[in-house]
Amino acid sequence: MNRRTHLKRVVTPLLSAAALITLPVVGTVPATAQTAPTGTVQRAYLPLAQLADRVTGQLGAQHAGSYLDANGKLVVNVTNAAAARQVTAAGATPRIVRYGIKPLTDTQTKLDRLAGTSGTTGLAWGVDVMSNAVVVRVPQSDNDAATKAFVKRARAISKTVQIKRVAGTPHVALAPGDAILTGGSRCSVSAIATGGGTEYVITAGHCTNIGSTWTDRSGQQVGTTLTGSFPGNDYGIIRSSGRVQLDNAQLTQVGQPPVGSQVQKKGSTTGTTSGSIKAYNQTVNYQEGAVTGLISTSACAQPGDSGGSLQAGNTAIGITSGIATSSCSDGGFESYFQPLDEALQSQNLTLK
Repeated sequence: MNRRTHLKRVVTPLLSAAALITLPVVGTVPATAQTAPTGTVQRAYLPLAQLADRVTGQLGAQHAGSYLDANGKLVVNVTNAAAARQVTAAGATPRIVRYGIKPLTDTQTKLDRLAGTSGTTGLAWGVDVMSNAVVVRVPQSDNDAATKAFVKRARAISKTVQIKRVAGTPHVALAPGDAILTGGSRCSVSAIATGGGTEYVITAGHCTNIGSTWTDRSGQQVGTTLTGSFPGNDYGIIRSSGRVQLDNAQLTQVGQPPVGSQVQKKGSTTGTTSGSIKAYNQTVNYQEGAVTGLISTSACAQPGDSGGSLQAGNTAIGITSGIATSSCSDGGFESYFQPLDEALQSQNLTLK
C-alpha cells in the first residue's frame, strides 16, 4: 500500500512564520500525548465565519454545513424549504441537500473508530459539505484485499458514504534527505507563540517526535523541543533559546475561515503557494498512525514543507502536516494541516 506525506523547512537568523528551520537532532524524543486542550485561544472575528456559525446554530439538525461559492458568497446547506427561508432572511444563500449534519457526523464518527485497522493505511475521510457526503479517499493504486474489504465495510455504514479514488496516498515526508537528523534535513515554522514570558516556535509533531535540539541555517540554536503530539494530532512546540530573533511577520490573529476561502501555505521547499480550503475535521491514516481533525486544502506542499504555515492574510490557520500525492499538478491534489489553535491551547499559548 502507498502512504501519505508529512513535510518540513529551514531558517535564517530572523525566524518568522514563513521561515525555515534546520533540524540538527540530539536523539529521538517521544511525543508527549497531549490531546486535550488546557487553554482557550480566541479566534479572530471573521464576518462570514461568524454568520455561518450563527445561522447553522439556529438551524440545528436542519443544516448540513456551509461554504463559500466561487463568488465568495456564503452558502448554507439545509434539508428543507423552511430552513432555506431562514438562511435567505439571514443574508446567505441556501442550498437544499439530502442529508443533515447529524447523519454525516455520525457516519464520520463510525469511520473514525476504524482508523488504523486493516485496509485503512493511506486512506483519508471526512464530511465534505460541498458533496453533502462523507467522502472516503482511496488511492487508485490500492486494490489489495484489505483495502477492498474496508471500502465494502465503509459503504455498509451509511448511504452518506461516498468513495473517491484519488491519485496518491497521504504520507509523511521524512524521506531521504529530509530526515530530522543532526546536520540533516529541515522542518518549517508555522507560527511564533508566547506564554509566561517565553517565546515558542510552532511546527509539526512528526518533526518534534524525532528531534530535540533545533538550530537555524547559520548554526544558531533556535531552542529545544518542549512537547509534541503525533499521531492523533500533528503539532510540536519548541521552547526558544533566546538566541534567534523570532517574528510572525504579518500574522496577528488565529482563525478558521469558511470552506472555500482562499489560503496560502508557506514552507521551505515550495515557498508560498495558494489554494482554497476544501474541508475541516478530516481524518488521515498515515503509515505512522491516524491523525484526526485536519484541514484539507488545494495549496501545494512538498517534502521539506512540514510544520509550515497555513494562513489567509493576517490570519494564522494551521500547521503543514501531509500531502496526498507527490505532484502538485495532479488533479485533485490535497494537502493537510493541523489547526493551529489546538496547538496553542495545549500549552496555554497565544500568538506573539
